[in-house]
Amino acid sequence: MSETSLAVAEIATADERDYDIWLATLTQATERLDELQSLVIELRELCADDDVVQTRQVMDVLERHGATT
Repeated sequence: MSETSLAVAEIATADERDYDIWLATLTQATERLDELQSLVIELRELCADDDVVQTRQVMDVLERHGATT
């Protein structure tokens, strides 16, 4: 294998790794955004259904969606 071929192969490998990293990051971000959207929808429905929303109700929704530590 010539030096040029080796350099091209190294670049291709690096590009593939970068692509894999970006793909994994975007996949995780999409999953997190989907979960956040579900959380917001549920909170919005809770607020629309009740005149008064108690902290415990909000915390229950947040806990169900893993938004509390």
